[in-house]
Amino acid sequence: MAPFYAALLLHDPTPRPGDWRRRKKNKPTLQWSVIAEFTKADYERYNDAYQTLNNLLNVNVFTYMRYTMFNLENAIQSDIDEMLSGRFAFGTQEEIVRVGIRMRSASLSFCSALHYHQEHTYKEVIGKHGDGSKQHKKIQRIFNRLFEKSPEYRLLYHTRNTMIHYTMDTITIDAGAAINRDKKKTAYSNPEVDISAIVDLNTEISDKYREELRAGPQRYSIQGLARTAFPLVDEANDRILRIMHTDLDIACKEVIEFDKLFDGKIGSRKITTERSTNDPPPLRFTNQSWSGNVIAFAYKFV
Repeated sequence: MAPFYAALLLHDPTPRPGDWRRRKKNKPTLQWSVIAEFTKADYERYNDAYQTLNNLLNVNVFTYMRYTMFNLENAIQSDIDEMLSGRFAFGTQEEIVRVGIRMRSASLSFCSALHYHQEHTYKEVIGKHGDGSKQHKKIQRIFNRLFEKSPEYRLLYHTRNTMIHYTMDTITIDAGAAINRDKKKTAYSNPEVDISAIVDLNTEISDKYREELRAGPQRYSIQGLARTAFPLVDEANDRILRIMHTDLDIACKEVIEFDKLFDGKIGSRKITTERSTNDPPPLRFTNQSWSGNVIAFAYKFV
C-alpha cells in the first residue's frame, strides 16, 4: 500500500446490453471509480470537515434522542401488531406486565434523552466557551423559551424526573382490541402520563405548576406529547449548533466542495488515504465512506 489521497466512488455501473452473466446473477456488480486525486493537505481539510459534522449529527446526544423517539413509536406499534395478530394473551397478567415494562422503558428512554440533551448541551457550551459566556447565555435562553412556550416539553421533562426519583407508574397504559362494524380487527395502544403521580409525588415542581397541572386534563398521551415537542427541540438544536460551533459554515462548505467533485454521480462517496501498488489488479484502497446525512446537512445549513 502507498499513500493515495482521492475522492472515490463505489457505484453500480450501467449494465451493457447482452450482459447475460449480470442478468443471470441478478445482483449488482459494484465498481470503484477514482473521481479526483488531491494532496494530503486537501485530504486533511476534507476529513476534518467531515469529522466535525459527523460528530455533531451521528455521534451526539440529539441523535440518541431521535432514536429513542423511533423506539417509542415502535413499542406502540408492537403492541398494536401483537393484538391484531392474536399473539397477545389478554387473560394473563404476565402479558400485561411484559407490555408495561416495554412501554415504560421506551417512554423513560425518550424523556431521559430529552433531559440529557439539555444537561449535556450546558456542559459542552461551558467547556467550549466558559461559564456565563455569551454563548452559554444564548443557549440558556433557548431552553428557557422551550420551557415557557412548550407545555409538552415541560411535562415530558418533569415526567422523566418523576419516573426516575418517585415512581415508574407515572406512565399508565390504555390498550385494547375489538371487531368493528365491518367485522375487521382494530387495536390501539396509548401510553399516558398520569398527572396525579407528578402532582402528588414530585416535590421538586413549583406550587404554581402543581396547580396548573391539577386544573388541566389528568391524562396525556405520551406519543402526542413527544410528537408535538420533538420538532421544537429539533429546531432549537439547529440554533444551538450555530451558537456552539462558530466554524460550522467553514466545515459545511468544505464538505460541499468535496461532494461537488462527484458532479452528482450516484453511488457511495469515499475518501482514500492509500492504494495498493501490486501488479496485477485488483486495486485495494484504504478508504472511509461519507454518510449521506452529513452531506445533506451541509447543503441545508449553508
